[in-house]
Amino acid sequence: MSERLKGTLTKHLAGRGVIIWVGIAVLVLLSGSESVTLFRDGFSRASQTTILGALVGLVLCVVLAIGLRWVAASLGLFIAVAFFFLNESFLFFFTFTAFMIFAALAATVDARSVRGLFLTLSAAWMVLFAIQAHQDAILLVALVPLTALSYFVTRSIYSLREKNDHAVDQMQKAREQTRIAIDRERKNIARDLHDIVAHDITIVAMQSKAAKFANDGQAALEALDIIAKLSTETLHDLRLMLNVLRADGTMSTEGSANFDKPAATTVNALQGAELFAQRLKDANFRVTSTTDEKISELPRSAQTAIYRVMQEGTTNVIKHGVPGGHCSLELLSNGTEASLEITNQVGVSGRKVKGLPAGGSGLIGMADRMRAFGGKFSTSQEQGVWTLRASIPF
Repeated sequence: MSERLKGTLTKHLAGRGVIIWVGIAVLVLLSGSESVTLFRDGFSRASQTTILGALVGLVLCVVLAIGLRWVAASLGLFIAVAFFFLNESFLFFFTFTAFMIFAALAATVDARSVRGLFLTLSAAWMVLFAIQAHQDAILLVALVPLTALSYFVTRSIYSLREKNDHAVDQMQKAREQTRIAIDRERKNIARDLHDIVAHDITIVAMQSKAAKFANDGQAALEALDIIAKLSTETLHDLRLMLNVLRADGTMSTEGSANFDKPAATTVNALQGAELFAQRLKDANFRVTSTTDEKISELPRSAQTAIYRVMQEGTTNVIKHGVPGGHCSLELLSNGTEASLEITNQVGVSGRKVKGLPAGGSGLIGMADRMRAFGGKFSTSQEQGVWTLRASIPF
């Protein structure tokens, strides 16, 4: 079954459509005997009751069918038919049935004004009928409660259905918001893992090569000491990251107080600048570092973003910088924004340390971090110098 056909059937056979089609079926059954008699005897020999019954049944079916598309128009036409044709007591079966059907139809209308107008005009018809019908006005004893019962029962069901539909919509929206939040958090976790692991593992790889080819035993020991320290820091950082994902929020703090330098989860940008400058020196780069104490006034989240950019920028220097070349790290404030600039010498061919994996997601992650704070991020290369610039407004 095609989606279009499913939609059409759902529209016409659910909610209001059920009332209309069931109502039409009931009216056809009521007017069926009169219609058969009319066709059998002809208009000339048929009684007024037969002709009027068949005509009213047909008209009410057409008026009810209009409600599939224009409910207000259908209700208005019914009131007109009631005032012109349903004031005869011998049509009380049509009157009872029609008022119950159209009262139920009116209960499905969202607009209070339409529902109120229908009930007011229906009450006016009943008052007029009571005045004109004399003894037959006793029929209102049954008509009024049946009409009210049909309206209020249908309105209660329809209101409950609307509340359920609203609850389903809210659940779907909440589910979509949860999915978006999960996707966003996955990206954040992936970015943080990249920043933490890629940086430290890159330095570990560099120092392991240095230890392997070192001719001096002391230099090899220093390289191994750096590898041990970075490995411990990385393990600690990963534990902190995994702690965020644990349901109970617990983690082992064993050995966490043994660090003499901030770990990668540290959010203090000034300490981060000191740490990464030292790591560049450990990787045999000549480093010039300049910082501004006003950076500490930045919110912790903004300092974390700058810290991560410094971390990734340092990794890129180690990967692509000229060995033993000069590099600089500046973290300054000009009053309106905090700016970070990292420069390093690169080869003409865009050198990359052999044996280290290729990246690509680092620059994207750094740009995303800066944009999240309304900041700027750019990179450029001129005359053998690679420059990374990032800024966050205060």
